[in-house]
This record gives sequence, structure tokens and C-alpha cells, in this order.
Amino acid sequence: MPLLTKSQKRTIISALRSSDMRAVDQKYNEPARLWCNEEWVTAGCLRCTDPRCMKFIDAEINCRHFPDFSYERDLNVCPAGAIKWNFDKELPEIAEPSSDYTDIPINHVNLEAHKLFIRELDKIHWNHQFQKETDGIMERIYQDISQFDGRSMVPNILVRNLIIAWNHECAKSRTGDVYTRMDAVYSSNLKPTCKGVVEIEFGRDTLEASRSILDDIAVMHSRNNLDKNDNAALVVCLSFPNKRQGYFQVIKDINRVLGLKIQTISLGALLLLVWNGAQVNFLSREFYVDFDNLSIRGITEFRLNRRINLSDGKLGILEPEK
Repeated sequence: MPLLTKSQKRTIISALRSSDMRAVDQKYNEPARLWCNEEWVTAGCLRCTDPRCMKFIDAEINCRHFPDFSYERDLNVCPAGAIKWNFDKELPEIAEPSSDYTDIPINHVNLEAHKLFIRELDKIHWNHQFQKETDGIMERIYQDISQFDGRSMVPNILVRNLIIAWNHECAKSRTGDVYTRMDAVYSSNLKPTCKGVVEIEFGRDTLEASRSILDDIAVMHSRNNLDKNDNAALVVCLSFPNKRQGYFQVIKDINRVLGLKIQTISLGALLLLVWNGAQVNFLSREFYVDFDNLSIRGITEFRLNRRINLSDGKLGILEPEK
């Protein structure tokens, strides 16, 4: 394949630096544009020798703070394997939607491709808004996710990939490893740094997730000497549970008795933050919700710096369904 060599890539980056390229603009549902020499230029594929829009590198799917953590080696950016290399066009392409694929990661793919491209440049103002949310878009995404049962790795890999898109390292526990209790661990590349365990629950047993996260915190303290107060633990659910399920009462009791604020975030909220390039640091525990405060709409809108275009209670993304 006559792909660009690393030398050619460096030449392109050098040319961009010398062309006074100082801004990147990305509107909802449109390709990014580069401001070069007093005109806007549409961004395009570099045909990289190592296409990061398709594969992560190993450093991104493991955590330096947890060197002994046994992690899944799946490098695919799309957890359903829907991104393929077209050898005729020499470009990555998205497989046609089918029962085997979900198109959720596509948004993350393009975002990461732009991030890689821009990461090489300095002093760049980047305004990106990848996907504008609507009730209909979220309904389609959640319908796609519902086709994967509890045996599938796709939901957990998807959550891992979205956390990586936040400029975090995230490692998913290796399939079949009976000695690793938690679903994943993460550490932030942002300052101040934070790290913690992740419990992922896309089914209805969120009450079990609230209990499992306590086990995860205890295990990390025992094996990695990570103090419970330094463990910014996170529960990722498909939808917020309702009050009657008891999850939020358990979370409140954990905080009252142990002084631990377990944060909760939904898949939909993860997508919203990634689509808009929001910077999130879990060290502040700002995504803590419990029985007395059941909504993350306010903090999510604060991070997006705008109102969110989703109905109240929609799919349990920002608050429990009505």
C-alpha cells in the first residue's frame, strides 16, 4: 500500500506550522476546517501508516498507575469492528450498519482522528462540536446498544474508548481473568491527575454495581495501595436507575458512613461530553448524585457551556426516566 511514510507526515506537519495555521473549527455534523493563510481549508485524511482513527496504541489502553492490572488488548477504536481499511481507496471506511455493528463509535473515531492531527501542532485554537444531540439520535443509539447481550464485550470496550477520548488512560479488565474484580481502571492525563476504578452496568442490576464498586475500592487499596480517598471511583450505567431500585440510596449511605462520593454517569452523558470535546476531571467528584439529588443535567450543561437538547428523563441519560 502506498501510504504516507512517517517522514512525509512530518513534512506535512512542518508545512502546516509554517503556513500560519492557527485555528480549527468543527461544526455539528460537518468535517473540521483549518484556518490557513487567511482562508478556511477542509480537513482531510492523511492516509497515515498507523491509522489512529482505527487503532489505539497500547499506552492508551493500559494505565501507568496500575502496572499490574491485567487488561484487555483489544486496540479497535470501534468496539464492534465496523471500521475497515479500503485497500482500493487507501482510506478507512465505516461498514454499512447491520445487526453486527453499531454506529455509536463513529463519532469518537472522527474526533480522535482530528485530535491526533491537531496534537502535533502548537498554539492552535480548536472549536469543535461534533454531533448535536436530539431525542431521536439518542433513541437510535440506545436501540443499537440493546442488541448486545451480557456476554458481549462491546459495551465495556465502548465505555473504555469514550473515557480514552477524554484524554484519560483506561484499561478494561481482561476477559476470563477471575482474579480481577473491577470492570476497568482509569487515570487522567489532565492536571491535577486523578485515578480510580470503573464499574460498568448496562443491565438492570444497578444495585449490584453500587455494592461491587465498594469491593473494587477495597481491592485496589489492598493490591495497589490506593487510598480510598484518592480513588475517584465511577459507575457507568446505560440509564440512570429509578428511585425504587435502591441504587441511589446505597450511594448516599456509602457517602454518609464512609465519606466516599461514588460518581455515576450514563452512556448518553459520556457521548455528550465526547461529542463536544468537554474537559472532565473526576477528581472534583462533580458527577456525584444520590437519593437527594438525582440529576447530572446541571453539571453536564456547565461542562458543555450550553443547554442540552434532550427531554427531561429521556432514556435516563441525565436523570431517571419519568
